[in-house]
Amino acid sequence: MAKRIFERFKKLNKKKKIQLVTAAVLTMALLVALPLYAWFTHTRSIAMTTQINAPTQLYITAGNKESVANLEMGNIDVESGTYKDFVFGVSGKDVSKYQIQLAHTTNIPFTYTIYRAQSANEGVSDAVEYYSKEEGRSYYYTKGDVISGEYLNQSSSSEILANKSLHSKSYDEYGNVQKHAEALYWQSVAQAVENGDSKGFVDYFIVRVSWEGQTVENNKETDMVYLTVQRSAS
Repeated sequence: MAKRIFERFKKLNKKKKIQLVTAAVLTMALLVALPLYAWFTHTRSIAMTTQINAPTQLYITAGNKESVANLEMGNIDVESGTYKDFVFGVSGKDVSKYQIQLAHTTNIPFTYTIYRAQSANEGVSDAVEYYSKEEGRSYYYTKGDVISGEYLNQSSSSEILANKSLHSKSYDEYGNVQKHAEALYWQSVAQAVENGDSKGFVDYFIVRVSWEGQTVENNKETDMVYLTVQRSAS
């Protein structure tokens, strides 16, 4: 077969030979170029996707950008003062805005308020202390503006209670839930990153647990409190 093709090729004039060789070379070039072009467009699309959908790093921390495991909100002495402040942080990378979410049960008539916070020196008036067990020293934070937000499922009752609109978020289809065990969900408005650089960011906040005007004793019930954060699309 190859010999027959070669014999025919020899009988062709010079012009026909050049055209045939050129066609063969172009065919080979296309066979090579098509896979390369597909690879190029594939890597370009990956680059574009990576740029648009950059991996989000976003998480809650304790003070001093330490593990959230160090954020302890227990043992509140309600017989001393009318509120207790706790420091926490929101840390991450490749995020410009986020929303803070707080969920809690309502066994104790506590009010929760979240404020922006800034690092401060020891001795500053009204500074909130965060003791770092990791470093064996204290860090201090001052309270700034209150964070705006709203409860997504608060009952119209005079009591601080949740309605059933987000029941499945906590208990799925289980229905035998005491009214104070129904979690209230609060969500902030979008928060712009304030303390960020090329390595990421950490913004600090103070959550104030208040019982002013409420009848609460130290032999009180237990409440579950959750702090979470999500990237904001707005």
